[in-house]
Amino acid sequence: MENNILNTKVGQLVRKQPLTASVFRKANIDFCCGGDISIAEACARNKVDADLLSAELMKAIQSDKTPPSLDFDGMSLSFLIDYIYNVHHKYLYNTLPEIEFYVNKVTAKHGEKYLWLAQLHSLYHTLSEELKNHLPKEENILFPKVKEIEEKINMGIEITPEVLKMFEGPIKVMYQEHDGAGEIIHELNRITNNYTPPEDACNSHLYMLEKLKELHFDLTQHIHLENNILFPKIVALQEELQS
Repeated sequence: MENNILNTKVGQLVRKQPLTASVFRKANIDFCCGGDISIAEACARNKVDADLLSAELMKAIQSDKTPPSLDFDGMSLSFLIDYIYNVHHKYLYNTLPEIEFYVNKVTAKHGEKYLWLAQLHSLYHTLSEELKNHLPKEENILFPKVKEIEEKINMGIEITPEVLKMFEGPIKVMYQEHDGAGEIIHELNRITNNYTPPEDACNSHLYMLEKLKELHFDLTQHIHLENNILFPKIVALQEELQS
């Protein structure tokens, strides 16, 4: 495919491989209304290095989105926190603005035709704002304190069970906020029929739904790691100190 990719039309490739849209967007190549030209022609018009772009496109096509099989239960609290931050928090910081751009664009252009886009627009912006408020609470309050306490334990410094009780309130809030985010992504899934595009969807519409589907997957895994592994490990540590 790599040899023939430059002869493929921009819009055709994005339709077959939606994740390549991100590569075109970074190169300022229109893959929506102006996508009816070959990738080679698009590179020439936009003065983009065709070989470099081809390599980036192949990387996007071949990328494996399945997370590695990891022993999350066996991770230390600090390692697990670092994993959650570097994999999931950074993903959200990078992805939320991009999805917002397409949600706004598609709703403005096709909102009258697809009435459900207004609800999608409202739900997404609520989710985005809630996550932007949620992540700093974990990063600035909960995560650093947990790592500090684990470090003291590893250094042999005595920690009383009462110290860990300070996490009960913040963790309760995190659970509640996770529930709210979970309800929104499930509603997004419902109104889009599992992120299924209409038959006449433009490439921006297709990409928006693909990114929402990706967000759904990532956020589900993210919440799972915290609700079902990280928070119970903190509770287990408290119980261990009490015994």
